Amino acid sequence: MVSHYNLVNNAFFIGQRNELETKHHKICVQVPFFHAFGCTITIGAAISHGATMVVPSPRYNPLQNLKAIKEENCTIIHGTPTMYVDLVNVQSQYNENISPEIAVSGGALCSPELFKKMKKHLNVNKVKSVYGLTETTACVFQTMPSDDEEKMLNTVGHVCDHLEVKLVDENNKVVPLGTPGELCVRGYTTMLGYWEDREKTDEMIDNHHWLKTGDQFILRKDGYGKIVGRLKDMIIRGGENIFPKEIEDFLNAHPAVLDAHVIGLPHERLGEEVCACIKLRDGAELTLEALTEFCKESLAKFKIPTQLRIVDEFPKTQSGKIQKFVLKKQYE
Repeated sequence: MVSHYNLVNNAFFIGQRNELETKHHKICVQVPFFHAFGCTITIGAAISHGATMVVPSPRYNPLQNLKAIKEENCTIIHGTPTMYVDLVNVQSQYNENISPEIAVSGGALCSPELFKKMKKHLNVNKVKSVYGLTETTACVFQTMPSDDEEKMLNTVGHVCDHLEVKLVDENNKVVPLGTPGELCVRGYTTMLGYWEDREKTDEMIDNHHWLKTGDQFILRKDGYGKIVGRLKDMIIRGGENIFPKEIEDFLNAHPAVLDAHVIGLPHERLGEEVCACIKLRDGAELTLEALTEFCKESLAKFKIPTQLRIVDEFPKTQSGKIQKFVLKKQYE
């Protein structure tokens, strides 16, 4: 349950960070409106700051999105990382003459490599991140208007205005800056609770109104945050904790890879092993042996995938998020 107060405040401040007050913007909306991204970051912010929303088609269609950006002269694009992978792919085929000013990415983790491809192929000036949960009405961290490329590529932005955040260890003790810990949030964005589920609400929000996100973060001294990974996605291989995001970011830089996601599969001796699920570029080929050689350059041995699955498509939610639990069920 979220309140009117939650929605209106978050939408207003999100719009400021996304520079909606600087001019009259046209937003190409790739995301569904029922999702927190579409509801708060898109609709709420557009209403708060008087922006135009361009809805390309009744259902998600990357080619229609690209055409809308060109025909309507959209200055901003909203989408999840998966949607941007699709958009970059169709733009590589059609090479439309577009020059949006800002691309906003949220809803899932985005790799620095994808950000670079977005800037190159979509001819976009700024790539902005938004990080948050439905339980925080949308945003907790967000790119600042003045951020340089290092911050855009390597962080999910600065903590949002008037919010408190802290990182804690498994004993709920605050960890030092620069040390990984679970992100906790407190402020005007925090939900009222889960509908008719007091037990689940109490698990998520403590007596001091801190909301546990379930995300492993690193908080920098300058207030910028970096996602290490989802705690529930963590792979434990022979006692070593492995967060898939580091491996995914590296794999996405491979020239044959269009999109990569990493899961843990059961292993009799080690507990779990690392499995790379990869969607290849058209005409590309990749073997486990070649992937292993590529990974030896930069990844620790225990993080190198020992299983490879080539996929045509990834299972997704209606909002475009990859369903890793479905991937695990397919290959376990």
